[in-house]
Amino acid sequence: MIETRKSEIRYFTSDPERMLGKYTTSRVYKTWTEEMVGEEGNVEKIERHQVLFDRGIYINNDVLTEIKFWLEEGSIKEIEVSNQKRLSYEVENTHMYPFKAVVSIEKKKSSFLFYAYSMKNAIEILNDYVELNYSGGFSIVDLKELDYCVILVDKLKTIRQRNLELDIAYLNDEISIEEYIENKIDEENSEPKNKEEEDDTLKLKFYQIGAKIIQRLDENDHDEEEYNQTFIVRTFSATRANLIIAKWLQDQQELRYQESLLHPDRKFVKRQIMSFIEESKILSIGSFIPRQFSEAYQQDMI
Repeated sequence: MIETRKSEIRYFTSDPERMLGKYTTSRVYKTWTEEMVGEEGNVEKIERHQVLFDRGIYINNDVLTEIKFWLEEGSIKEIEVSNQKRLSYEVENTHMYPFKAVVSIEKKKSSFLFYAYSMKNAIEILNDYVELNYSGGFSIVDLKELDYCVILVDKLKTIRQRNLELDIAYLNDEISIEEYIENKIDEENSEPKNKEEEDDTLKLKFYQIGAKIIQRLDENDHDEEEYNQTFIVRTFSATRANLIIAKWLQDQQELRYQESLLHPDRKFVKRQIMSFIEESKILSIGSFIPRQFSEAYQQDMI
C-alpha cells in the first residue's frame, strides 16, 4: 500500500497504549521553569526546554517506558503520534521574495509579478488578487521564485511633472517668481522627448537589470567594494531604471545610517555608491501586484 497524507492517522494522546507502535510527529520537549535574580534584584522566571525525542521516532516498548517516566514526572502532558514515519518538515519563512506567475484567465494567459513568503503563500495571494480584479474562470499554469532579485517601481517624477507642480505652486502664490524661474527646467534641451512621456496611456515596461554596484569612501579610495545585483524595474527605459536603482541604493544606505544613530555601539560610515548596467532585457509581464497586497498576509507567517 502506498502511504500518503490521505492515509495518515495522527492524534494527540496521553495514553501510553495508544502510543505503542506509532511514530512521533514532532520533537517532544521536556519543559520547566527556573527562577533567576535580575540585575535590579527582581526574580525572573525563565522557561527552559530539552529535547527528549526527535520527530519520526518509532515508539517501541523501550521508548514507551521512557515516555511513561516523563508523563508521570510531569515534564510532558501528551504527545502527537502518527501511523506514518515523517522525518522532514517545511521550513517557515518570514521574509518576502519576488515571484513570477502565468495565469490562464478565460483561456487568455496573463503574467504577474509579485511578492510572497513561500510557494504555498504565492498561490494564495495570486488567487486572491485574480478573484478581486478579473472575471471568469482561471488557472495558474506557471509559478516560480525569482532568486536574488529586487523589484522596484518608477516613482521618480518626469521633467514635465516637476514643471507642472511648479506652475501650480506659482499660480497659488506658494513660491516667488524668483524661485519659479530658478527651478523651471527647459523641457526641450534638458531631456529628449519620448513617447513614454508624451503618451500617459502607454504602459510602463518591466526591465530586468543586471547591475554592478561599486561602493567607496571617496574618489581616492582604492579599497572599493564591488558586487552584482539583479533588479526588475517598472519604468520607461533602462537608463531611467538605473537612476531608480541608484536612488534605492542611497535610500537603503540612509536607512542603515539612521538605524546606527539609535545604537551608538554600531559604527556606520556612508560611502559613495555607483550603479552600472551590465545586462538589460525587457520582461513580458502584464501586471505587478502591489507589495502592500502581499504584506496583508504577513500575520499568517508569524
